[in-house]
Amino acid sequence: MQVNEMEIIPVAHREPPLRNSWGAHSEVAARTIVRLTTADGEVGIGETYGDEQVIAGLESARSHVEGMNPYEYRRLRYNVGDDMVYGAIETALLDLIGRIVGEPVYNLLGGKMRESVDFSAYLFYKYADSDFESAAIAPQEVMSPEAMVEEAREFVDSHGFETLKLKGGVLEPDQEIATLQQLAEEFGRDTPMRIDPNGAWTVGTATRIARELRERDLRIEFLEDPVVSMNAHARLKRNIDYPIATNMYVTEFDHIAPAVTTEAVDIILSDHHYWGGLTGNLRLDHTARTFDLGVGMHSNSHLGVSMAAMAHIGAAMPTVRYACDSHYPWMAEDVIKSPIEFEDGAIAPSDEPGLGVELDEDALQQMHKRYQEEDVLAYSSVDSMAAEYADAMADRTDWLPNKPIW
Repeated sequence: MQVNEMEIIPVAHREPPLRNSWGAHSEVAARTIVRLTTADGEVGIGETYGDEQVIAGLESARSHVEGMNPYEYRRLRYNVGDDMVYGAIETALLDLIGRIVGEPVYNLLGGKMRESVDFSAYLFYKYADSDFESAAIAPQEVMSPEAMVEEAREFVDSHGFETLKLKGGVLEPDQEIATLQQLAEEFGRDTPMRIDPNGAWTVGTATRIARELRERDLRIEFLEDPVVSMNAHARLKRNIDYPIATNMYVTEFDHIAPAVTTEAVDIILSDHHYWGGLTGNLRLDHTARTFDLGVGMHSNSHLGVSMAAMAHIGAAMPTVRYACDSHYPWMAEDVIKSPIEFEDGAIAPSDEPGLGVELDEDALQQMHKRYQEEDVLAYSSVDSMAAEYADAMADRTDWLPNKPIW
């Protein structure tokens, strides 16, 4: 058996104008679908980021993939030499193998450690959607603590989330403290919460915020990337007693040793796109347990193929201690036939062969055409994100993607 063809299909999908510390998401974002087909007509699919660098990496890997035995993917990791590119291909290979042997992907990873994977309500300050009627959720502007409570209520009522994650670094820090306070008053002071300002705060500001949050007796699970570098996180850790999580400064295995040596972080947010696919996340899980680090899961504006993969790997990883992130509730359209649904804030991975999802060919082609015709927001790393936002703000001389802001 061999892979006969690898298709690389960039797509552009709608997303809301969500705010972060760099600016606002555009309302059209890019992803890439990878589809592998064997000589016997068996198919496997994967999904990854949609920027030109990732697409070029996938194209360069084509000669290693076409003609390969899908079971012999370990060598491919070394031939490709790029964890993000490899991760997209490996996901498609595991989906393909699962379909061939009639087993769900979680069984190819050694079986489930949990029946379902908990996710957090990923709350964003945002501008109003341009099309209220077709928005998936919370189409209104959300730029105040009061508006954020309304947004959170929609997430909790619609999907049953029990953990709230606030994307910070947008309003003045005291306003974001007030937002967490009002969320606790609305949903209960025992509600687990976390805040992620993407490095927008100085060590001094983060120290003040952490101490005030402690005085307010809010249930803050961790601060995620509150400051601007690994060294700044190490300095901050000497001042506060909250755990520190990261997906900005520990994103590959070579980053783990300095993070542990400097005691800069307590929790690594995994991501099967960054960390070398689903098996790479299992390696990360084992490494984290070795150093007594917590594990959660990062997300970006992903579609249903990635959502399915997140559920499979989240179920298979022993060390996931925290509800995982997901942008999926924000997505108003998808490339799969049956969108994945949350139940009580969790997703159970499909028991069907492979990932358990099927591509909607009409939607796939429509979104591919949009990618070809429209200017889309496309990035796959912190640096490329900053560059994309800088390009969008090029006509403003008063703006630079500098951190910290406060």
